[in-house]
Amino acid sequence: MNITKWLLVIVILAGTIFGLYSYKGSLQQAAANQAASMPEPAAVVTAYEVENFNYQKQIRVSGEVQAFKYLMLTNELAGEITRLNAPSGQIVKKGQILVELDHRNEDAKLLSAKATLLLRQQTLTRNIKLQKSRGISEDKVDEARAAVKIAQAEISMIETAIDKKTLIAPFNATVGIHTLEVGQYIDVNSSVLELVGISDFSWIDFKLPQTFQELSVGSSVDIKLVNQMDTFKATIIAVDPQLSQSSRHLKYRAQISASVLDLKPNTLVTVIAPIDKEKTLASVPNLAIKRDALGSYVFVLEAAEEGSYRAKQVPVILDEQQGDRVMILSGVEAGQLIASKGSFKLFPGMKVYISDASAKE
Repeated sequence: MNITKWLLVIVILAGTIFGLYSYKGSLQQAAANQAASMPEPAAVVTAYEVENFNYQKQIRVSGEVQAFKYLMLTNELAGEITRLNAPSGQIVKKGQILVELDHRNEDAKLLSAKATLLLRQQTLTRNIKLQKSRGISEDKVDEARAAVKIAQAEISMIETAIDKKTLIAPFNATVGIHTLEVGQYIDVNSSVLELVGISDFSWIDFKLPQTFQELSVGSSVDIKLVNQMDTFKATIIAVDPQLSQSSRHLKYRAQISASVLDLKPNTLVTVIAPIDKEKTLASVPNLAIKRDALGSYVFVLEAAEEGSYRAKQVPVILDEQQGDRVMILSGVEAGQLIASKGSFKLFPGMKVYISDASAKE
């Protein structure tokens, strides 16, 4: 009797298990049939064909514009300004009198010295005639000749003093802003006028660390103004013969034509200088690069059926970025097609279609 009951329980359990297994199988079959009837997930992206790019590693440093000629005029002798011909901010020509100090005392002394010279020359002439006729000794002639030379030296000293009270422009220049006025007294060794030379080019001085390759005279650098995007070519014209003792930097001077970029002295600019040899690298848009904790990668698009592609995740090693391009050291090669805009929604093996607006080249 007990055996019959146990057999009945076993049969019921077996039927229940079989029924559940059959029901699960039917559900799985239904899910598989439904999945088979649904279309495969796909994404639409823009594509970019990897290009080779001639690339040279660069560094950005600050540069300062230097004046071609610069001079702070000072006076050696004191005096009152009697003539002023140097308006602030105006252009003056080489040889132009800028400031003249009162030299009336020197003028009077000059007249006296010239009269003395004339008298001593006449005395010398008479003594020479008398010496020929044995009327006087040769010593008298020598004394008269020396007196003439002393008078000439006196005139030269007075004329030099007058010249020192007349400040003349040594080159074509623009006058700095000043507060000088006629009648103003200028003390000895005062800073009188600031002159900035006029030229058809500008000099830009900058420094690079000794760890970078040395730039050669005649090579080019790019100059960029603060808060501007445009760059301008300048040529290296001088390299300092020694490194800075404090910073171990090497100083360079670049020259740029004023017709290309007219810069005022002491302007701060950005200098973009090459620090490595030019090389050819693959380049891709920055939008195509995906970054995560495991590194950087791109999705290479491999041709599939019916005009579609398959996404293949490829790790890449990046170099520097220039504009919207990223240089690739390894991982992709020129000619490969990669996903750009929309690549964030891709996963390995996903079907991909290329947008009509693609930058496919």
